[in-house]
This record gives sequence, C-alpha cells and structure tokens, in this order.
Amino acid sequence: MPDHDAFPLRDPVGPADPAVVIPNVDVIADVVATGAEDADALGVPRSTIEALAMAGLHGAALEPASAQRELAELIAGSDASTWFCWAQHQTPLRVLSGDGDGPGRAALQSALLPGLRSGALLAAVAFAHVRRPGPANPLATRIAGGWRLEGSLDWVTSWDIADVVMVMAQGAGDDTGRLVCGYLPAGRADGALTGVRPGEPLRLLAMSGTHTRPVRLDGVVVPDSRVGAVLDRDAWLAADAQTAASASPSAFGVARGAIADLESLAVQRGDDDLLGLAMALVEECRMVRGRAYAAMDDGVVADRLTWRARSLDLVVRTTTAAVVARAGSAMRSGHPTERRVREAMFLQVQAQTGPSRSAMLALMVRRATGA
Repeated sequence: MPDHDAFPLRDPVGPADPAVVIPNVDVIADVVATGAEDADALGVPRSTIEALAMAGLHGAALEPASAQRELAELIAGSDASTWFCWAQHQTPLRVLSGDGDGPGRAALQSALLPGLRSGALLAAVAFAHVRRPGPANPLATRIAGGWRLEGSLDWVTSWDIADVVMVMAQGAGDDTGRLVCGYLPAGRADGALTGVRPGEPLRLLAMSGTHTRPVRLDGVVVPDSRVGAVLDRDAWLAADAQTAASASPSAFGVARGAIADLESLAVQRGDDDLLGLAMALVEECRMVRGRAYAAMDDGVVADRLTWRARSLDLVVRTTTAAVVARAGSAMRSGHPTERRVREAMFLQVQAQTGPSRSAMLALMVRRATGA
C-alpha cells in the first residue's frame, strides 16, 4: 500500500482547478507512486501504462484542458519517468487525429487510432531534432509509394515498451518545406522496418527508466500506408514555438510532490519553521502555476517563456529544500526526495529551445545580481 504521508495522497498544494475531478485517480497512488523506485532503477513497466489505460487515464486527452494538466501533474509528482512515457503519446495521437490527407492515411487511422485513443497502444515520438538549427537530420526523400528516411535520432523515449513511434523528418530537395510524419513499429511491436537500428539505452542523469535509446535510420523505406501526415514545416514550427514556450505541468507535479514531502516532515517533527517554508512554497507554487497556465491559454510567447522559467526555478528550489530538510536520509539512491532532485534537473532541459534556455539563464542572472 502507498505511504499515506506521500504525494498524491498528501497534497497541500492541490489542483489548479478545484472543480476538476480525475476518474479512478487511486491508480496513480496505488500503481504509479508505489512503483516509482523500481521504475527509476529498472524501467517503467508496460503494466503501469496498461493500468492507467484501464482507468481511463491513458489515451485520448481528458477534457477540459485543466483536467489533462491536473492528470499530468499527479502522474509527474508520483513518478516523472512514468509521466514522460505517458506524455509522449499525445503528439502522435493528435497528428493522426488532425486534418490531413494522403494515400495511406485513412488505412493508418483505422489501424491505429482506436488503440491510441483507448490507450491499448502506447506511442512514442521523435521530433525534437526538427527544432534545431543546422543541417536537417533525419531527411525524408520521396520515392515511389513512400519515403526513404536517412539519419539518426538522438533519443527516442519509451522505445522498449511502445508499440509505435512517430518519426518526424524534414523533406529533401523539392520537399524541404515539408515534415513527414512516419509511424514506425517500435520496440514492443513485431515486424520492425529494415534499416531501423536502435542503440543501447542511454545512461541519463535522471529518468533512465524511460527506455530512451538513440535510433539510426539507414535507408528506412516508410510506405505511404505508414505516413500519418505531411505537414507544412513553417506552420508547424510556428505552432511548436508556442507550445515549447509554455511551462510543463510536470514541473508543478514534481514541485507538489516535494512540497508534500516538506510539509509531512514538518508535521512529524513539530517544526514550525519548516512548516512555514512549506506553506510559503505552497502559495508560490499556486501563484506561478496560475500565471503560467493563464499565459498558456492567452498565447503570448514572451509571457509563456517568463512563467516557464519561473516554474523550472521553483521545481529546483522545492526539491532542494526537501533534500536539505531530510539531510542524509535523502541521499539514499531511490529515495523519493533524491529522485525528485534528479527529475527537477532533467526538466531543465526537457523540451528546451533557444528562447526557453535564454529565459531560464536570464532569470538566473537576475537572481545572481539582484536585478
């Protein structure tokens, strides 16, 4: 049984929208939180994703948006590795569900969408490379009946437990302005395409349990029947700039977990000073989250970047405070307090772009100089 002094059963911050009700939420405490130490050390088991799917918490996003954000916070605060695998699923689902055409799209939708929406299938995604400056990698070259992919993917999260991975590749030659979204069999699926060469799992500072591997694409032929969409590159990058500028609910989830840890410890010790710190962080978390989500809804990129930076600063300070408060016991590998510090570090670079990096470093300069 889960520790009743642990997040999400103990949660002094609470949801951003008090009206939100997450169905079957007990599965997060009973399965995700209790399995977090093993997931961190050994890898997120597919059974955890399946438990979330059976509870209606994996697959199509919850409505309204505030419900999906709260769900993301609860999962991330319980185990950020599980959150990362779970979160990757949404982009392939959105792309395949959205507008588009193509000779094989309808058949692909028929084959994949029911499972993606219900959560019976787990999708991974590889598209961060599209944001980077420099030569395009990988490249998609149009051939008869499909596309040929050449290049490498630095990391593909969930590879070992995913059924399908959506690889986004820039078109070559006359197709330079297009992004090809190919749906390839992932590590759990049968029938890998020729030329897909996954490497060894990456050894990461945090969240190595996400089954993240580099993947080489050596002349991989993706037939039209596996192409979910061919997108306009400039339009996609403009929309992605909005998304990437926003704070991630995961930062607030990990911060909520750390604050719950602090508040529980303060009560156990009868330490009023520590309780005062926890309550101050509760108020700051609520304020930063409220402003970040408002900026996300309003669509002003500069405001989004500001509050994304503040959320990342907050998650570092809350997780560090929990380590200081727990002292030596927090140094034990696998302890939730120790794990959250590493998760907070990982979130500093997850979905990072040039503008988001600049915003975070500017905040650090202001803190260092008192400006």
